[in-house]
Amino acid sequence: MRAKPAVPRQGGASARPYRAKAALRLLLLAMHAVLGMLFAPLITERTHGGRRRTNPKITAWWYNRLADILDVRISVTGHRPLSHSLLVSNHVSWLDVIVLGGLTSTDFLSKHEVRHWPLIGWLAARAGTLFIRRGTGEAASVSAQIAQHLRQGGVLTLFPEGTTTDGRKVRPFFSRLFAAALDTATPVVPVALHYHVNGAFDPLAPYTDQQPLIENLRGLLLRERTEVHVVFGDPIDVAGHTRRTLAHLAHDAIVDALQRPTRLTTPSIAAPTD
Repeated sequence: MRAKPAVPRQGGASARPYRAKAALRLLLLAMHAVLGMLFAPLITERTHGGRRRTNPKITAWWYNRLADILDVRISVTGHRPLSHSLLVSNHVSWLDVIVLGGLTSTDFLSKHEVRHWPLIGWLAARAGTLFIRRGTGEAASVSAQIAQHLRQGGVLTLFPEGTTTDGRKVRPFFSRLFAAALDTATPVVPVALHYHVNGAFDPLAPYTDQQPLIENLRGLLLRERTEVHVVFGDPIDVAGHTRRTLAHLAHDAIVDALQRPTRLTTPSIAAPTD
């Protein structure tokens, strides 16, 4: 098992600024969570499928403000899709949803268990997350749920590795998740997420190895900042492809993007444009 990343430690008086900043961030996080609980049921709209969800602009603002509180600095290469796209991304951290949710007006595909997490599951449901049950015999049902969502013309993001990694490698993709893109003629956009420290892979941001969420959050609160470079690849036209070839093309595009030099500039985070 990979060794857990060390949380930055400081001794004596030098530790005080780090602890003070972490305490302030924690207070702001709590206040921001309460704000989300207030806004989520009040500022809503009805989807084409008849569901009520929080207004996407409010959701994007909430994600971006959360990133600001944690001092997550985001740089972007490529064009962010505005509509009718299936985004497929490598999966490194719970921060992935915050980063991509702030950059695009996207809904997410998540495992059904998340729906029952305290507060997080409720907020995710209000934001339009599509929860699925994974397991034997569920492939057709999952594909049908994704297809129904894509036919509404929006943007949906999924993490086809099925789990998180340390960001240095990309696991094989579950090709069955691409079937809905074929059924609905939805372009597939590969997205590469590279958490880095001065261009090198970040050992602290990944949320893996059964690490408790509170431990990962503690490390992020105590550090100065977290940097991530996001690469939106060229859309893949699904015509003439099978779900396996789509999975391979998206996988290869993400691997290729992660191998390129990372931009070290970190412009301020902007909400998605209409």
